[in-house]
Amino acid sequence: MPPFKAKSVGSRIYKKPQNERRIRFKRKYILYAFVVWIVANVLVFLAREYISNYFFSAQLPQLHVENYKRILIFAPHCDDETLSSAGVIQRALLSGSKVKVVVMTNGDGFTRAAGQNFGKIRLTPDDYIRFGYLRQNETIHALEDLGLKREDIIFLGYPDRGLRFLWEKYFDSKVGYFNPLTRTFRSPYSNSYQKAVEYKGINVVRNIQSIIKSFEPDLIIYPYSRDQHPDHWATSAFIKFSILTLNYKCEEWQYLVHRGDWPTPFGKHPQMYLVPPFKLAFTDTKWYQVPLDDYMIERKSNSISDYHSQMKVMRGFLEAFVRQNELFAKLDSKDAKKYNGDNLFSEKYLVGKEPTHDIWSLIFEKGADIEAIFAAHDSKNIYIGIKMVGSAKKLISYYLHIRVFENNKYLGRIYVSISGNKMNAIKTMTTHTFSFQNVKMRRKMNQIEIIFPKKDLKNPNMLYLSVRTEFLGRQLDRSAWKVIELR
Repeated sequence: MPPFKAKSVGSRIYKKPQNERRIRFKRKYILYAFVVWIVANVLVFLAREYISNYFFSAQLPQLHVENYKRILIFAPHCDDETLSSAGVIQRALLSGSKVKVVVMTNGDGFTRAAGQNFGKIRLTPDDYIRFGYLRQNETIHALEDLGLKREDIIFLGYPDRGLRFLWEKYFDSKVGYFNPLTRTFRSPYSNSYQKAVEYKGINVVRNIQSIIKSFEPDLIIYPYSRDQHPDHWATSAFIKFSILTLNYKCEEWQYLVHRGDWPTPFGKHPQMYLVPPFKLAFTDTKWYQVPLDDYMIERKSNSISDYHSQMKVMRGFLEAFVRQNELFAKLDSKDAKKYNGDNLFSEKYLVGKEPTHDIWSLIFEKGADIEAIFAAHDSKNIYIGIKMVGSAKKLISYYLHIRVFENNKYLGRIYVSISGNKMNAIKTMTTHTFSFQNVKMRRKMNQIEIIFPKKDLKNPNMLYLSVRTEFLGRQLDRSAWKVIELR
């Protein structure tokens, strides 16, 4: 017995370090493989962005600012107008055109920048308001350096980081949005376009429409609908909605500021060009450029430097917009064709092609990665199709938000959520005059089809819609807001 036990113990003693070495080797192998995978992806990303910079810079058609006499520029925050359009402003003023800039928020919600500027960790509501005035002054100095007059700069005073909520939840609600930073339901700024304006989306629309009607621009410049910053895409939605409801005819350019690590690379590279991110270059967006000469580039760089509060915390990002050109996008409305009872997800019913695999998390959650949107209609129904890269999963929530029009008259909105095999209208977002009783939904693999009876939506002839996906309340993907005409 004893010899047998000794042999068994010795065997265990021998095998234990051997197993540990194997485990350590496997862990190292997995770690090295993961590091190599990350490095390879970063190198591919950088190579692709550099190659696209030279390729697209030669392909982008030019826009001519001199063709427009009255230009209206909308910025979500103080500095967006300079990053996107400093060259446009210079060209317009040189040709004798009139320019106005409208700033939606005062950028007072940038906690990190406010704390660093004031040397404080805990900020009070008064600190945030004080920071808002500071950023206003930076905007005034920057735009005056470009040649704009103070009376041509308008501050609306809506909540920074709150425009998405004004667009979605507090559009026409009885109670306004509460800004948790400034602790107000209304604009606390004495120089807001409408003093003490209540934080509601409908008030944003009224302000925008009032400015458009009084200024009568022939060109409106505003954020790109696929910008990833909520204040930016919400500003885009507000401007387009206001133009639609006014039935106002003018040229529209959209600019991009926030999209992952774009512009690549960060830092000041005035010899390079601004080109669309690789994933956005092959969507349904048409891209254009406004070239800048050396003097314009230098003045733009100086104006960006006027934003001292931002340069302290994001210099590399701001200076990345000092390039040989400025980049603009155009998104046309789409026609929903007559439905013949065939495959809704065929090419002829396509109304929106979305970028895919453009966010790291979507590589692992393909069921949340929106690939395309389809639309069709017949005499009785409206058919909306949503296609994902991977199978639509039950744990992922899908949201369809629709604004409904008849001959540019706004009829109302409806907000539909799909979770698993259940479809619901979110009551706080659904216009009471619309019926949800007869709406149908079909799910198959990576496709979701929703059928709305026309009569339940008051027989519209135009839709303004967007789709987003969420997992446990966290947004994973969102489509551009799209105008769809039912012809």
